Parts: sequence; C-alpha cells; structure tokens
Amino acid sequence: MPRPPRDTGAGIFHVYTHCVWVAPAHFRDDVDRIEFLRQLARVTAQTNLTCISFCLMTTHYHLIVGVEDGVLPVAMHSLNLSYSIGFNQRYDLRGHVQFARYGARRISDEADLMGTYAYVARNPEEAGLSDSPETWRWSSHPGTVGLAERHSFVDDSAILACFSGAEDRRAALRAYVANL
Repeated sequence: MPRPPRDTGAGIFHVYTHCVWVAPAHFRDDVDRIEFLRQLARVTAQTNLTCISFCLMTTHYHLIVGVEDGVLPVAMHSLNLSYSIGFNQRYDLRGHVQFARYGARRISDEADLMGTYAYVARNPEEAGLSDSPETWRWSSHPGTVGLAERHSFVDDSAILACFSGAEDRRAALRAYVANL
C-alpha cells in the first residue's frame, strides 16, 4: 500500500524524526548536535522555512516550523540529507540515519501551537535529560523565554504572539510551559 501524500501546503508544522534502530543515538555527543544546528541554520537561510522552535533529544528531534507552499519537503530533505552525510562520515557508517521519513503534523490553531510548543519544550524534562525545560541547552526554549542567548535562526514571534495580552510575553510563555 503506498504511503499517503505529504501535506505540502503553507502553514505551521510539528516535525519530528527518530534514529535508525541500529544506531545508539541520533545525536551521540555535542558535536553531532552542533552540526545539526548548523545545518538547520543553513536550511532556514536558504529556504522559506521559519524555525519557531527546536529540541534535540538523544534519539530524535522536534522542530516547530512555518513554511510556504512546497517548502517543507525540500527543506527537510536538505536538512536530513546533509546531517546524515556528516553523521555517516564521522562514524564510518552507511545508509539511513533516520528510522523512517520525518513525521510532520499541521498545527491547526493558536491553542494547538501553544500545546505543541509546551510538549516540545518539556520533552527533555519528561525524558529525564534535564531538571526543567529552561535548563536543556539543546532546545530553543531557554533563549525564547530570555534565560539564554537566542539562536539567530529561530524566529519565535509566532509563539510569543500567542501571549500578546501579557505584560511580559516571554515570562507568560515560561509560566505556561512550567505549569502545564
């Protein structure tokens, strides 16, 4: 049975992928994570992909991205291929690094964006990798809420706009994630 076609329309998406089963981790060390972020920054500069949020775990990653029509598959192909080539060269491996095609779920509205953002930000704490979402350095969340330097390729305006009624949008977002 053929795979269903991808949603390639404009919008905001939660994108995720996992490592192939024979690899112990998608990101074995900080060098792998830095290389992935370098490739993500390159893709945002070369395509119409807007990175709203990211979180790099050990065996997988999460992105929240905004795209124009047709951009998501092109951008994700470029990101995953370039990371895989470097990963395979570094560890003298061959073949796929990701277990399967990346997953992408369209974010339907502001409430969905807020919930998905909180899920992604809380993922390291839920997995026991950090004490809180604010302390995981491989996430854009600390920079978005003003506790670390922001990544130059992250455009967090869409998530901060969800808190436009708050006196301090970053503090409101931080409280929302912490209290979910």
